[in-house]
Amino acid sequence: MYFEMTLRCDIKMSRCSGRGYDVIEIDHLRCRTEIGFSKHEIGKKQEVVISIRLGCDMSKAGKSDDVSDSVNYRAVSKDVINYVESTSFNLVEKLATDVARICIALHKVPWVQVRVHKPQALRFSDSVGVLIERTPEDFNDSVVHLSLGSNIDPRKNLRDALALLKKKVLVLKMSSPFLTSPQLQTDQPDFINMAVRILTEMTPTELKTVLSGIEKSLLRVRDPNNKNGPRTIDLDISLWGSEVKDYSVINNDEGSNHSLTNGHVQKTVPDPDILRFAHVVVPLAEISPHMKHPTNDSTLAAVAMEITGRDDYAGTFPIVQLFR
Repeated sequence: MYFEMTLRCDIKMSRCSGRGYDVIEIDHLRCRTEIGFSKHEIGKKQEVVISIRLGCDMSKAGKSDDVSDSVNYRAVSKDVINYVESTSFNLVEKLATDVARICIALHKVPWVQVRVHKPQALRFSDSVGVLIERTPEDFNDSVVHLSLGSNIDPRKNLRDALALLKKKVLVLKMSSPFLTSPQLQTDQPDFINMAVRILTEMTPTELKTVLSGIEKSLLRVRDPNNKNGPRTIDLDISLWGSEVKDYSVINNDEGSNHSLTNGHVQKTVPDPDILRFAHVVVPLAEISPHMKHPTNDSTLAAVAMEITGRDDYAGTFPIVQLFR
């Protein structure tokens, strides 16, 4: 609903620029976000105006009249709005670059031009803005899904974990926070579990090191004799695009079932728990229902329905308030 109300833009299609590509034009997309570093700007939302040029080949869509043969500009606009309005920025340069990353990494366009204007940012001027062009050669992003959970002061620790995560990666979308019963060891408080979809240029090992650092900063204590016990925060890599990857991290006495090699823990994505536990797959399916699981070719929605036994899998767990 909010998307429908805020998407005030003109859509045009042309072949006038874009390094020889056909071009989809999204003009004057208006979002409200925290942007700026001056004292009077911090903590306040302001309007930004975003125009996007998406390079593509329209020849197939021009014949088929099928949206799957083109770039879905509604999906692009929705992803941009969701990201911009849930993130804070110091500079329009950063905002423009992140929008370009979303278009290229998530929507697979071969060329993008992004114009961002900040109205009334300068005296005697209507607006101040930047104009950038980017191609896939400018980024090395992977689309990654993370799973988060906590049952020790969970609302605070999840909020803090998300804030720290946003300083390290580009957070595209967050699931609802689901209240779930503990598994494997049931004599402990309920958990709040959620998932996020991110863009990162890190390797799996580098990202897991960052996640472990966030866990450590939030006082996560790992007991090798009680790996399923209560925790302030748990941050796991669940999916790395559609890839199957093995990676290693330094052993922190996790007491895990993963093999140990030279003091390192060997891990695999996708996380096997996706196919085992509802509290893992339901948040993932909520944010990426049509994504196929890399090893069994079922969508995350289908996996969630199978594990929960419900078509309305998102209703399996109560949703709680995280941000008040």
